[in-house]
Amino acid sequence: MTKLIDRPATEADLTALEELCSMVKAMSLCGLGQSAPNPILSTLRHFRDEYLALIQTK
Repeated sequence: MTKLIDRPATEADLTALEELCSMVKAMSLCGLGQSAPNPILSTLRHFRDEYLALIQTK
């Protein structure tokens, strides 16, 4: 997320973030760990174009 804010992020970073969030959600043993990645996954799913626009406006 810091790379996105500071703008050195790439599309590969978005993919890595999505994979990491999915892994945390799947492998977590507690409810917090299972639900904490949901906001990021949701915004990546529904607002991917905005993430890509942010990356492209370096």
